[in-house]
Amino acid sequence: MNSYRKLVIFVLSALVLGGGWAIWNADQKLKQEEALHRQQQASQNKQDSMTGQNVSFTVTEGKVKKWKLEALNAVYSENRAQATLKEVKGEFYDAEGKPVLQFSAPEGLYLTKDNTVTLSGGVIANSAQKQENGGKGGQMKAPTMTWSGKSDWVTAKGGAELTFPQGKSTAQTCRFTLDFSNIQLEGGVNSSLSPL
Repeated sequence: MNSYRKLVIFVLSALVLGGGWAIWNADQKLKQEEALHRQQQASQNKQDSMTGQNVSFTVTEGKVKKWKLEALNAVYSENRAQATLKEVKGEFYDAEGKPVLQFSAPEGLYLTKDNTVTLSGGVIANSAQKQENGGKGGQMKAPTMTWSGKSDWVTAKGGAELTFPQGKSTAQTCRFTLDFSNIQLEGGVNSSLSPL
């Protein structure tokens, strides 16, 4: 009988210890899952706070506006060093603050450190100056265009197509000033002039 009692006590002790361990283990798993959920929620909140709708970037030199860019959507990197843009449009301004070039593109990338912008997905840049007012006129289309806040030049790459009052030119790469007064075509250049 004594051994029977010891066996019952042993079995009951094992059940209590096993049950206690199972409860403790389940509690630990629950705590881990809750911590993971909180971490995922914090990460999602952080990502959400780094997304902007109808965002605008303006670069000035002194008190003069150099260019303005608007995007339907902007997603910033964690350190806000860059923003990935969707549905981009904007314009460049001359020294007097008048628009000289208007642009649009499906996508863009803005680097905040040096105010560099790369537009992509089929970029269109139109001269805002009318030819009858002494402007050069023209339109540039290219898969990508890049410029920096440090320069008055725009670089179009991937097959640029320039249409201007006197004709049309195509090239792999085109560098041009904002008013189209200086244009450099490189790689597979082809030009045709319109009759006067």
